[in-house]
Amino acid sequence: MKLKVKPMKWTLSFLFCFAGYALFSQTDYWAYQVYFSGCPVNHIPNGITIPDHDQKSREIINSIISGNSYDQLLKKCPDSLDQKLEKLISGKVIERNKNDFKLLFPVLVDDKRAELRKIIHNRLSGSDFSIDTIIHALNQALPESPELIFHFLWSRIIDDCWWNLYNVTFNSDKGPPGIAFIVYPPHPFQCGTNSDYSSKNDMFAMSWSYNLFDESFRVPPANSFFNLAAKEIVPKTDQEFFLKHGLIDSENNSTLFTYHENDPLDVLCDSLKGIYINKVRGLFNFSELGKIFQIPADEFFIVISHEIAYEILSELNDHKKIFIPITTRDNPDLNLKYLVSIRLSGGL
Repeated sequence: MKLKVKPMKWTLSFLFCFAGYALFSQTDYWAYQVYFSGCPVNHIPNGITIPDHDQKSREIINSIISGNSYDQLLKKCPDSLDQKLEKLISGKVIERNKNDFKLLFPVLVDDKRAELRKIIHNRLSGSDFSIDTIIHALNQALPESPELIFHFLWSRIIDDCWWNLYNVTFNSDKGPPGIAFIVYPPHPFQCGTNSDYSSKNDMFAMSWSYNLFDESFRVPPANSFFNLAAKEIVPKTDQEFFLKHGLIDSENNSTLFTYHENDPLDVLCDSLKGIYINKVRGLFNFSELGKIFQIPADEFFIVISHEIAYEILSELNDHKKIFIPITTRDNPDLNLKYLVSIRLSGGL
């Protein structure tokens, strides 16, 4: 499964909603709502996008997350509250029990969010958990491009493991469920991957984070990246983007990192994915923790597995083990050379 940022305009499986910070006097939890989708089993409420298109519904959801009752909501929305609530209820976004409401998708905010991060941090720091072997293998495989270690660690290993990790964890062959969820405040190393394939089955991958890209950031279509890698013509505006973000040099030569399907790096990433899965499986009891946080175990798996990965990245950053170019502090020029790769099909 891949994490996708909304502004990129490609097929999305993990969405950030950035707009609307100034619309509400209360915390805009909805700005951090995300999807994990593309799975056969879909747990995403069919009305989940209502707050994206209706500001008052968004304010109502934020108020419910804050713990407001019906009477409190009525003071904020005296004219159309019942109509708005009915749409959210029929869309399976919320459930009403007289004066109170229940959210029908995972939400971890404030104290619960802090508790989750503390549990993960204590478990990782209190064990002999380490992915140093994975980092060492990537160092050996990328001796000329150490700044790309994060990109391959995240986009080709960690962010590509959810299906197999879920199946070995739950003794399944169906893969994880698609869910929508909110974690607030977001982890400082929360990140994702945009990927796409060419007609030749070449694979484009770009790592991103909301720390690095805001809602105004626009990326050219994947086809322009494929054309750049193939030394074919790209539109002038895309060429300007590539120059600005380090993907071509001053003489218009591509600086894109390319490798080949089934070459040593490709094979290594697949094998390291298995190593990562074996290291994180069994770290947590999803059923027990799901009961504590009142989230079904299979949905809680999605939430906590990503949070585990972000905490691992945080630890790697703290100990300066790899360069992590997903913040403006570490990548002020938004250099995508560190965050993009293309795997060419057909082998060497």
